[in-house]
Amino acid sequence: MSKEDLSADTEVVLLLCGRFGGEKQEAYPPLAPREYGELAKWLKALALRPSDLLTDAGRVALASSIHEARLERQRVEFLLGRGTAMALALERWARGGLWVISRSDKAYPQRLRRRLKNAAPPLLYGAGDKALLDKGGLAIIGSRDVSPAGELYTRAIAARCANEGLAVVSGGARGVDAAAMQGATEAGGYCIGVLPSDLLKTSLSRQNRMGLQEGRLVLVSPFYPEAGFGRGQNAMARNRYIYTLADQALVIDSALGKHSGTWSGAVENLKHGWVPLYVRTPGEGAGNAALVAEGAFPFALTPDSTDTLIGLFGAQAVSQPLSDSAIIDEVQQSFLAPESDAPAEAVPAELPPVAEHQELLAQPRPEEPAVQSTVAADLLAVSAVDDSGDTTDTVIEEPLAAQQPVPVGSSGFALDMYSDFSSKLASLLSGGALSEEEIATLLCIEKSQAKAWLKRASEVGLVDKLKKPVRYALVSQGSLC
Repeated sequence: MSKEDLSADTEVVLLLCGRFGGEKQEAYPPLAPREYGELAKWLKALALRPSDLLTDAGRVALASSIHEARLERQRVEFLLGRGTAMALALERWARGGLWVISRSDKAYPQRLRRRLKNAAPPLLYGAGDKALLDKGGLAIIGSRDVSPAGELYTRAIAARCANEGLAVVSGGARGVDAAAMQGATEAGGYCIGVLPSDLLKTSLSRQNRMGLQEGRLVLVSPFYPEAGFGRGQNAMARNRYIYTLADQALVIDSALGKHSGTWSGAVENLKHGWVPLYVRTPGEGAGNAALVAEGAFPFALTPDSTDTLIGLFGAQAVSQPLSDSAIIDEVQQSFLAPESDAPAEAVPAELPPVAEHQELLAQPRPEEPAVQSTVAADLLAVSAVDDSGDTTDTVIEEPLAAQQPVPVGSSGFALDMYSDFSSKLASLLSGGALSEEEIATLLCIEKSQAKAWLKRASEVGLVDKLKKPVRYALVSQGSLC
């Protein structure tokens, strides 16, 4: 994946809203979803698109009226000038087979556009077949601490989904998430994993690479692909994407109250009416009966029942895709912040402390009948978070450098930005020796990436590594070109 693989609008949205790893040292932060919404409305009023910001007309508009979007001109111009940092980040992501799309792209999921409107995330990062994002399907949701009986039930329902041509949408954590993913993939089904963190790391795991390459798994996240779990805010925020990517949702078990991620996500879905919500009845969670009282449908299907899921869900089991003309109309307007009846923002205004929302967090979705072959059984025990808030990476078995990347984008190759780095390094070091951290900061790249490239430059004689303290300087007789 390179800059050339991005649409013109997506390139600009990524410059404005994306994180590339060096933001702590930068003068201005990327735009938050709400800020981008204000910018989009300003662009619409001027009959401009995001890509127009790189033209003379866009520069004139920035200078004259960007304050109407409640943004500083200097900040927007700074963000638009992060081309080198973006190129280096794209190279890192390409090694993991990642892609990036924005709301202006035709590949952006229709369900997110229709249901979230201006709250739909400006950017989506992912790995795998983007077409799976429009498969719809069943979001299977529940506790990370699921009982053995609940886990068996989850697997059985997920296997039914696979057998009936329904995809499974999952949040990728342990417990119900992992059981749903494994149950579907063992039966030859399709899965969509909506991740709150570690997308790049997860895309490189051996088990996930198999599913990605076979076209039965897609991983997607609206968050920085290299983000760790942190305080868990992303995990709470991504619940709505799990629901809105599906056609219906099933809660296996839920605790009672707003401190439960499962409960909060289910109540939010009931409030907005995104998809029909079913709840296992009777279940083992204190919140199951309460959710039915709130308006969810009881789900009493037993594993040995001869009834079908499609029969139970009725006409909503397999959604009809939009017509081509409708898709084109949506794409033409999708970079804007549409109707005011949508949720105010993709991230909740207030999030409880980590200890208060340790339950589970929701899931994504697929759509119509299957297409290819089976995925490894233990597909996605990914980035599960234990009760202390720590991330337990159960799928990464080998260092990143040792893993083979998934083919990327349409071109199928990963750029090597080392030559770009080395040419810029010559200019940086012309004024004297610098440390790894100083070089990483000046080039807006990760310190670990700077260290790896500096080691390479030192080994081939392009720079000298000085000690006490460790710094890098140009070799005395030559250039770095």
